[in-house]
Amino acid sequence: MKIALDLKIESSDHLSADYIEAIKQRTNLPLLEISNIDEYSHSLCLEDSGLSLQCLNLKAGETHKQPTKVDFQDAALLHRKNGFGKNQGLAKAVGLNKHEPMHVLDATAGLGRDAFILASMGCQVNMLEQSAVIYSLLFDGIKRTENSEDEELKSIIQNMSLHHASAQDWFNEIMQGAKAKPDVIYLDPMFPPRNKNANVKKDIGLLQEILGFDEGNDSLLEAAKKCAKHRVVVKKPGGKVIKGGIKPSFIVPGKTAHFEVFV
Repeated sequence: MKIALDLKIESSDHLSADYIEAIKQRTNLPLLEISNIDEYSHSLCLEDSGLSLQCLNLKAGETHKQPTKVDFQDAALLHRKNGFGKNQGLAKAVGLNKHEPMHVLDATAGLGRDAFILASMGCQVNMLEQSAVIYSLLFDGIKRTENSEDEELKSIIQNMSLHHASAQDWFNEIMQGAKAKPDVIYLDPMFPPRNKNANVKKDIGLLQEILGFDEGNDSLLEAAKKCAKHRVVVKKPGGKVIKGGIKPSFIVPGKTAHFEVFV
């Protein structure tokens, strides 16, 4: 995968020069030009409407490769938030069905959707993302929400903090006493698809292309167990539990995903 930065800004009224320069410096991506577009497979595109990751040179019918952005005002995410309760899988796994909102460290933030749901339940959520591209998408999504007129969403975003860091480095600092232990550590590692013919959602597919697959899940889990005050939650794909790996304290089942909980 080769990514270039594509600037398509028509009005800079709400995008300061410093903000644009920060994206350039953070991602360190070459600028996309007409003359070099064939050299790249993807672009990180900054438009007036926000920052998105796009596949270049799409073929007819490749709808699963449409642009992806972090949008905390997305109708599907808001529908999920409005219907979310303490007895649903994620809430039960974190412990919200029995405890007051806690400090959660989302060590593999991805596109931030689970972090947003937990924040909407009152949790203080620290999000870690080591990919500069994904971090930039998250940062942009947070900034757009902060600038919206929706006071409820803005209050949720205030419960979320974003850090450009690797989970392992963060865990090392906790073990060295440089950072405080969170109540809960949440891990949603990037697993290879179990079915080669499965139709992977476009957003997840793009994350897989950028981040690859996490082969060090057990070592990351062992470090997380030393750093959480109360529990570590690992999200696993699919409703079927496959035996193997480190045995959890219990499992919270689900249709599209289940959660292994280490108390």
